[in-house]
Amino acid sequence: MDRLPTGCPPIDELLGGGFRFGEVSLVYGEAATGKTTLALSCVTGHLQADPWAKAFYVDSDWKLSTPRMVQIADGDESLLERLLIWRPTDFQQQTEVIEDISDLLPASNTPLIVDSVTGLYRLEAGDPRRTFKTNKELNRDLGFLAETAKAKQAAVLVTGQVRSILGETPQVEPVAHRLLRYWSETVLKLESTSIPAVRQATLEKPAAESRSVRFRLAESGLEEVERPW
Repeated sequence: MDRLPTGCPPIDELLGGGFRFGEVSLVYGEAATGKTTLALSCVTGHLQADPWAKAFYVDSDWKLSTPRMVQIADGDESLLERLLIWRPTDFQQQTEVIEDISDLLPASNTPLIVDSVTGLYRLEAGDPRRTFKTNKELNRDLGFLAETAKAKQAAVLVTGQVRSILGETPQVEPVAHRLLRYWSETVLKLESTSIPAVRQATLEKPAAESRSVRFRLAESGLEEVERPW
């Protein structure tokens, strides 16, 4: 298995089967676009497929809901025994957690989620006296994650917060977008639509042209949306 599926057919088709093991992938979007649900769907599917598998989750935004994961897993609470969770409280602690996890990861296909990689960074970088140092540290963290992904054949999935771009039409981009795009082999953007609970996923990298699919946020996780949209 060289990919970590999301469990949502249109997104998996868009990704060529899922997120690659051995690489860093970025999922970004505004609040409530489904970033954490997508990450949980990846983790749940992986643990259900292999009774010996483990998954690693850095919950930097403190948004991981274990009841929600159990809901996605059809009520199977036993999966939680194989999910290792860290909740750093500041950016420095997040860096320490990322470095420590590298020694714990098995040398096999394992998901490592960092949700989000820029939440605590954003708080730290907001201080002009620390911006340069914080950017340097984030670059180091992302490089370390890329090394870890390759060395341990882990599927490293990081989620990213966004900031608004000034222009004629409202747009957003990932916080620290240059660093995130540089280190991420796959970049997936999630957006809300005019239809309640329906979201749009756009593959921005790798792609000669951006391609999009739609999906629904449901109690079971992510669901396919029938065309026409």
